[in-house]
Amino acid sequence: MFTPFIRIVLIIACLGMSILFYLREDYINAGLTVLVAGLFGYGYFKYGTIFAAFQQLKKENFDKAEKLISKIKNPNNLSKQQKSYYHFTTGIIASEKNELDFAKSELIKALEIGLRTKNDTSIVLLNLADIEYERTEFSSAKEYLSKLKDYELKPLVKSEMDKLTERINVAQQRI
Repeated sequence: MFTPFIRIVLIIACLGMSILFYLREDYINAGLTVLVAGLFGYGYFKYGTIFAAFQQLKKENFDKAEKLISKIKNPNNLSKQQKSYYHFTTGIIASEKNELDFAKSELIKALEIGLRTKNDTSIVLLNLADIEYERTEFSSAKEYLSKLKDYELKPLVKSEMDKLTERINVAQQRI
């Protein structure tokens, strides 16, 4: 939710306030502000910048999303759900950069870990189908599209699925 810079500023502000409370002999508030600073620090290591990067991804601001996701130095320290969205985000960014093998592996990792919503899962499946289409693996692409039929799709995902299905059918007729 917060960028690393904002978290550091909040930690410093909380520690400054705790010193101020301590000097005024208000030990309860001093302890509480140290606790809040600790929570900001914990959030930095446990959740990273995933949410902010994911929001930039939704806005199709891939450069900013990549900058935010690259600030996570050790994704293994993330919580399970955050780790799945880390792989989701890096997979979509890699797909945009046409790094198809890396994108596929990251998106599969996101699926294996599990995403929070069915809509996010359907977006990953659609992107995997598109990657397989780009690699001219039409049977694999159709498998991913058939998995999509199990989900209640949002209109945008449904229209993209229909377009991709049509492109696959046209490409297969050429062969």
